[in-house]
Amino acid sequence: MSNGTGSTAEMGREARLRRLASSMGLALRKSRARDPKRMDFGRYRIVNVERDYVVAGGFPYGYSLGLDDVEAVLDELLASREDKEIRREWAAAHGTAGAFDAKWSRDGR
Repeated sequence: MSNGTGSTAEMGREARLRRLASSMGLALRKSRARDPKRMDFGRYRIVNVERDYVVAGGFPYGYSLGLDDVEAVLDELLASREDKEIRREWAAAHGTAGAFDAKWSRDGR
């Protein structure tokens, strides 16, 4: 730890992202490489815990995400999950009327 505040901030950010991933049924895994010359040194991947497969960060090498990338992927997955939940709730409340209305609307959209 060369810089106490920077390292602590990064560790806190990593912990927050791990908690977010865990709440989504995912796990944030960090490369175990100890050689700074390796391409995957200090990099991450996101794994689906239940099905044991790599969701993101497995290409072009085993661990290819930085923390910024991890955050972007988790944000995108969270937004996608929220969109699906909103659609599901809307369909439960309105049934298929929306599909019928869209098909027979006057402006053709």
